[in-house]
Amino acid sequence: MPRFIGLALCAAALVAAGASAQAAGNELSSCLDPSTAIEAGGDVSDKELAAAQNACAHLRQSTQDPKILGRINAAAANLAAEAQRRKSKH
Repeated sequence: MPRFIGLALCAAALVAAGASAQAAGNELSSCLDPSTAIEAGGDVSDKELAAAQNACAHLRQSTQDPKILGRINAAAANLAAEAQRRKSKH
């Protein structure tokens, strides 16, 4: 019986870790994908742009990996430039 409980707790921890990793992956996509679309000349709505900037800001605070942080910083700079371009256009 104790083994079963230990196994169940381990499985629950793995499921929680998987959900957390998926959420982090979704947030990373929310930051990087709109930036990539802008670089490719695609269309990103004002709402998507704002959401991407928020995702990047959150990821900058929570990411420790220097390679990923570099990608986030590049995307954030691209998004900021696009936001500034739109602001000066109005």
